[in-house]
Amino acid sequence: MYRWDGSYDFKRREDWNYKHSYNLMAGMLGQEEAREAQRRKKKIGSVDEQAPPLPKDGAMVETTEKTAKHVHRSNDPAVFEHLIQEKNKGKPGWSFLQEGGEGYEYYKFCRHCCEREVDPRPLALHALKVKEDREIKQANAKANVFTGYQGTDIPKRTERDAKFKIGELMEVVGVKSKTDYNGKIVRVLQYHPEADRYEVKFEGGRYDSVVVKLKEENLMYSAMQEKEVQETKDMPEGEIPNGTKVEVRGLQSETAKWMNGLKAIVVCWDKDTERYEVRLSLNNDIKKVKPPNLRLEVPEGWQEHWDDHLGRHYYVNQTTQKVTWKHPTVTNQRAKFGQVKEKLDPDLDDVEIDHERKHYEVDEQEEMEGQFDLQALVKKVEEQEERREKAEEAGQDVDSDDGLHDMKKPKKKKAKKEKVTPEGIIEKALLLIEHTFVARESIKKDYSRLDGNFCARDMDPLIKQWEALEHFSEAPDSLCKETFEVMLALIQRGAELLKELSQNRLQLTELNKIMTRVTTIEKREDLCEDAKWVHSFMKTL
Repeated sequence: MYRWDGSYDFKRREDWNYKHSYNLMAGMLGQEEAREAQRRKKKIGSVDEQAPPLPKDGAMVETTEKTAKHVHRSNDPAVFEHLIQEKNKGKPGWSFLQEGGEGYEYYKFCRHCCEREVDPRPLALHALKVKEDREIKQANAKANVFTGYQGTDIPKRTERDAKFKIGELMEVVGVKSKTDYNGKIVRVLQYHPEADRYEVKFEGGRYDSVVVKLKEENLMYSAMQEKEVQETKDMPEGEIPNGTKVEVRGLQSETAKWMNGLKAIVVCWDKDTERYEVRLSLNNDIKKVKPPNLRLEVPEGWQEHWDDHLGRHYYVNQTTQKVTWKHPTVTNQRAKFGQVKEKLDPDLDDVEIDHERKHYEVDEQEEMEGQFDLQALVKKVEEQEERREKAEEAGQDVDSDDGLHDMKKPKKKKAKKEKVTPEGIIEKALLLIEHTFVARESIKKDYSRLDGNFCARDMDPLIKQWEALEHFSEAPDSLCKETFEVMLALIQRGAELLKELSQNRLQLTELNKIMTRVTTIEKREDLCEDAKWVHSFMKTL
């Protein structure tokens, strides 16, 4: 706390016995803490770190998890962790607290999982399983050892003998006939004991959703998590979304004509060659094709039509009657990611438009985008025709506004908002102070060299008197007058301090509101609320 001469007494603790709200203060105060709390809340239930293998010492694992939970729940985790390290230094089973010791990586992962409210044991068990399986695969590859039975009768296997469970994520290794498969992530669908093969489906990448059968020696536990696999599948590429069914057409070269008419699935967009990589339905071959040589299938609920005048297709939604020039699949991709901008078709630059056609009042923005509501358009056309017929019957010019049949009301100009500045607030406060202290000049205080929290001390006893009242409406006139005088002085000093801040718009706006209504306050409760706000605000400066 501060001494009488303004110096700070470090032996005494500062007593912040007031309650405040960041919304009430309407400033930048606490925004970083609030944003950080929101980020932590969004990440609850997921982990950002790779899980280490679970240590084989079961007792140490239990101790590690319990210690991580106690450290996380403590008021000061860093200090509490240091105390535990000093107390158990050198004891057997506590090496996980020392950097580089056995179980140290698992302890750090447990701390991370406590913050995210995730159970670390299943993730560490999976990491251990991945490590052991990978070591076996690497050892067999170096020694040229295969799991097959050579020269002996192959024993019959059942589904119980399957090493990998249905639904687990695996990594493909050691496939020689299709080297592109190696390194890809697959999901186990089924085990076929008669053929000793696993039926797996690719997750993302070029071979997304392709189902193949692989041997056990060509599968290895994947370290990737479900969330990471989903993120790779959702990554946008070109205008046509990955996984869209298309038909190859219009290829002219002799070496590529055989692909015309084949069904394919879009794999990804190659930026370097500006072509789509597609997976053909024939033998799952990957080919690169230009966008004009791909025809997209029309989604369910849409109809494709041909416009003879413009010489291009347009699409109609049967449910909403919405019309679009762009293919619905491409439109949905744009709406989902919002990254691909509209490109005008270069083939329509030289098309002659029939200027004798009637011009209807259609929204220009919708008309330019080529997307509009068909029912709304028909309604606008009918209303336009009715106005034309009425104008002709009255003998007026159809396209004039003589009959005021299409006059729009002028828009009202909005009043300009008053610009709030610290100088304006200081000027208002000084005028009120001179009027208030005209007969009591001797009791005015000079706050020009004091900080905001030190100035706010003069309001502390007044706030306590207000809080001691059962009803604010019973406050005596002397208390109201003194509160009013001190509040004006604090507002003046607060506006001077806000000059030094770069981001002060919200605080100035709130101070200006108080200065606007301070001369017209009728209820004593309102005076008390404004005084409390100014008191709390000054303590933050």
